[in-house]
Amino acid sequence: MSPMPGRNPYRPGVGLTPVYLAGRSDELRRFRSMLRSAPEIPANVRVTGLRGVGKTVLLGEYEMIAAEEGWVTEMLELEHRHDTAEVMVDTVSALCERLRRQISRSARIRRKVGKAVEQVAKLEIGFDDVRLSFDPSADDDDIALAETIYATVATAVGHGKLGVILMFDEAQVLEDPASLSVLVAAVSTLQRSAVPVCLVVCGLPSLAARLLRARTYTERMFRGENVGSLDGEAARQALIRPLDGTGVTIADDLVDAVMRRIGGYPYFVQLWGAELWDAADQADVQHLSRDLLAVVEPDITRRLDTDFYEPRVRLLTPAEQDVLIATGTCPYPPIVVADVIAASPKSTGNINVLMGRIAAAGVLYRVRRGEYDYTAPGFHTFLQRRATR
Repeated sequence: MSPMPGRNPYRPGVGLTPVYLAGRSDELRRFRSMLRSAPEIPANVRVTGLRGVGKTVLLGEYEMIAAEEGWVTEMLELEHRHDTAEVMVDTVSALCERLRRQISRSARIRRKVGKAVEQVAKLEIGFDDVRLSFDPSADDDDIALAETIYATVATAVGHGKLGVILMFDEAQVLEDPASLSVLVAAVSTLQRSAVPVCLVVCGLPSLAARLLRARTYTERMFRGENVGSLDGEAARQALIRPLDGTGVTIADDLVDAVMRRIGGYPYFVQLWGAELWDAADQADVQHLSRDLLAVVEPDITRRLDTDFYEPRVRLLTPAEQDVLIATGTCPYPPIVVADVIAASPKSTGNINVLMGRIAAAGVLYRVRRGEYDYTAPGFHTFLQRRATR
């Protein structure tokens, strides 16, 4: 039989947009609706979820919607080095400066090719008339950052855009409340004056609590989008639809078997699909059958363990690794601290400190007092598998 045409249509990886984005239409519809109501109703979004659910992909879709609606965006993946108020001010200021240069450069290019800068009738804000009202508690960093963002929005609107959206991925790394506080306060100040700026923050489930510690009003400032696993039909379509137009078919019993293994997690859909495609390609067949699963499943497990799970163990100290491994012997879900204490020779105080450090490293997140969960789906099963080696 002739080789399968085309390239592998599945895209396992970090932030890679799948050929067919399944199960996220409601989130995209809500974001578009929010932008159309801004700036009168600020369009701030908090996106949270586990690893592998497609949060970064969703941010990319938000960027495309924003462009279609006439907004400009700037996105940054945050790192631990950003976790001070001073660094955040410098970082966001640099982002704004870069965005102003991009807007001005785009306008010059349009003029050179004879295209006038579009005039947007919807926006009814005169920047010469805006007077920013700062909270009495605002410090110099809050004020300086608000003025910097304001200048960027003015540039965007002056070149025919509706406004500016600042997007931050991996925002849970900002553990110091002051780091988030300075950003939230600056944007909130501008929004109270109807300045068209929006803030989108994305991260692990711990982000919601971090925002609340930074500024208590964030629960009212942000719309929360909790991105989870796909429901049954969406997960099936995520596996099946990328095959459209490839000449390759997939057996129903194979789809059923994959669904039982992946728990609806988008990254797992892409990984299983990619491995099945490659196996069929090597076998020179154009039908993905149930028999292929037995061939690829050991490789999938090894790939998950090596690339997805084990690096999370290795980034911890030996003492932290001991506690994490102990969680794999405890009843689950959730991870109950009392169970970990019973399973470990370490003291109660030591366990509590180490659990906090593991959470700070992004391997666990706190569900509630005394309870944690893993940030990567399937991690408990991995720890049990790891213990048998």
